[in-house]
Amino acid sequence: MIDIATFREQGYLYDTLENYTDLFSFEDFKEIKSFIDSNDIKRYSRYDYWFKYDELSYIEQLEYDNYLLRDKDGILPTWVFGTNLNSEITNKINNGILSKFQKNFVEKYYSEKNYTDFENNFRLQFYDEGCEIKLHDDGKSEKRICVFLYFLNNEWDIENGGRLIIYDKNNQPIPITPTFPNFAVLDSDVNLFHEVEKVLKDTKYNIVCFNSYK
Repeated sequence: MIDIATFREQGYLYDTLENYTDLFSFEDFKEIKSFIDSNDIKRYSRYDYWFKYDELSYIEQLEYDNYLLRDKDGILPTWVFGTNLNSEITNKINNGILSKFQKNFVEKYYSEKNYTDFENNFRLQFYDEGCEIKLHDDGKSEKRICVFLYFLNNEWDIENGGRLIIYDKNNQPIPITPTFPNFAVLDSDVNLFHEVEKVLKDTKYNIVCFNSYK
C-alpha cells in the first residue's frame, strides 16, 4: 500500500487492489468482475467520440449498432472509446462495493479535508482497435477529489497498445499495464497530464469513476 505522503506528493497511485483489502472486500469485487466477464460488454454500448475544433470540444455519442467511421469527413477525434450501457452491469458496479472502497480511500488519503459525503459515477469503458485518448489533463473541477481506474483484463500484451500513460511532475512517462487487479488513482489537486495509447488489437476494458464531494 502506498503511503499517504508519497501519493499526495507525486499525484498518482498505481498499485494492486490486493494491497488494499483493509479498505474493502476484494472477494466481492472479484464477483463483480466475473459478472462483467460473463456478458457481452459491446452488445449494449455506445462509442463516445470527442472532437476539438477551434479550441472548442464537442462529443458525438453513437450506439454500437450505428457505428461511425472514425475518419468521417477527414475529421479525426481526439478521444474515442466505448461506454457500456447494460443496466445490469451498471447496477453491479454501483452497488456499493467500490463506493465503500473509495470512501475509505479518500478518508485515509485526504484525512485533513474531512470529506464525509461523496458523489460517484461508475462507468464500464472499453477500448478496441483504433480507440485512444490523446494527451490531456482533467481540469480542476471545484468538488472533484480524484479519479479512479480499475483495470479488468486478465492479460494484456504491450504490443496491443492501449496503455494508460501518466506524466509525472517532471514530465516523465509512467506506463500503466491495464491488467486485473491493478488500479490507478489520479489526484485532482495535482492534475497530471495523461493519455491512453491507441489500441492496435484486442479489447481493453476498465471501470472509471470521477470521485467528488457533495
